[in-house]
Parts: sequence; structure tokens; C-alpha cells
Amino acid sequence: MTALTDPTLNAVLKREHEAADAERAARRAASDTPDARADNPDFRFSDRMKTAYLAIGPDQGRFLYGQVVACEARTIVEFGSSFGISTLYLAAAAAQTGGHVIGTEYHESKAERARATLSDAGLDADIRVGDARETLSGPGANIDLLFLDGAKDLYLPILRLLEPRLAKGALIIADNIPTDRQVPFLTAIAEPASGYATSLMRFGKGGMSCSVRLSPV
Repeated sequence: MTALTDPTLNAVLKREHEAADAERAARRAASDTPDARADNPDFRFSDRMKTAYLAIGPDQGRFLYGQVVACEARTIVEFGSSFGISTLYLAAAAAQTGGHVIGTEYHESKAERARATLSDAGLDADIRVGDARETLSGPGANIDLLFLDGAKDLYLPILRLLEPRLAKGALIIADNIPTDRQVPFLTAIAEPASGYATSLMRFGKGGMSCSVRLSPV
């Protein structure tokens, strides 16, 4: 039995995805509120950032799981754990590879929910609370896979912060990447001299980028 066929994990994933879908539908119905209209609300103070799932879809989760298993990632870092849906997929894959997940979440209430969700599925992760530029700073093991799914304007700063720890061949996967225009993060990681090989993919929920660390920048 692989981790993704575990009935306990499947029940928790089903519950969380359904809750995220219901919340997303309610948010669309209330899309005329000022906070919902904000193009780039401040993650520190926005009610939406504090309370919303902001979750990946099941297809993206399966992709994450598969990438961890395929590259036999041992040290996995997640920027932006939210309520822990993506963390479930990463932690389940880490259980297969003998690895561990380091998650980050700015809001304590969200981190607590994520930890409880992981516990419900019989999984665990080290979810660090606070500004990821601080909680992920300092020395540590080489990173095999980095998943970026927090504040979009921090993708590049977080990548630069962790670059010294990225193993050669490490994967960097970023969610919510537009497929119809360039953004600074994608421009930086896709240029020929970047030290990465980058592909852009479209999922039902939106775009994701996947980059392979080729060499030190």
C-alpha cells in the first residue's frame, strides 16, 4: 500500500479539499468585499490571509507527492503551509522516502490547524511560525525539494535565502505562477544563466513552475 492509498489519509484529504472548495465558493459569492477585491493583500494583516485555506487542488497535490517520491527527497521545505493540505501530500511522500518536511506559516492559528490536520492523517511536519525569512534562516541540511506557496512577492527572496542549501538536482516548485505573463520570480529562475532548468505547467486551479537546480548560481 502506498501512502496515497492509505484510507486514513484519503479521508482527511477528502475532508480538507471539500472544505477548501466550499470556502472558495463562498468567497466568490462575496467577492465584492474590499479585502476580497485586493489584488495583493498584505499576508500579515489581511483577514483572508489569516482565515482562508488558499489550498492547492488534488491534481497539484498528486504532482507534489510524485515529485518527492521520484527524486527521493529527504529534506523538503514548504514556504506557506496554510491549513496543511499541501503539507499532507509532502509529508505522505516524505514517509515513503524516509524524509521530513519543514513547513512555514506566518499565522499561529493556521499552523495549529495544519498540525492537527497532519495528526489526523497520522503524519507530522516541523511547521515553523513567523516570517519565513527568519524561521528558515541559518544553517541546515541540504534541501532536496522546495515548495513555494506563500506571499508571491517573497518567492524570490526565499529562494535566494535558501539557495546555499539547495542540493544539485533539487526541485523548486512554485504555485500560483501566471501562464500568460512573466513575473519577476519566473524571469529570474528561467533565464539561461540562472542555474536552473524551468518548466511552466497549467493545472485546473492555475499555473505552477517546476525548476531543477543545475549548478550554483
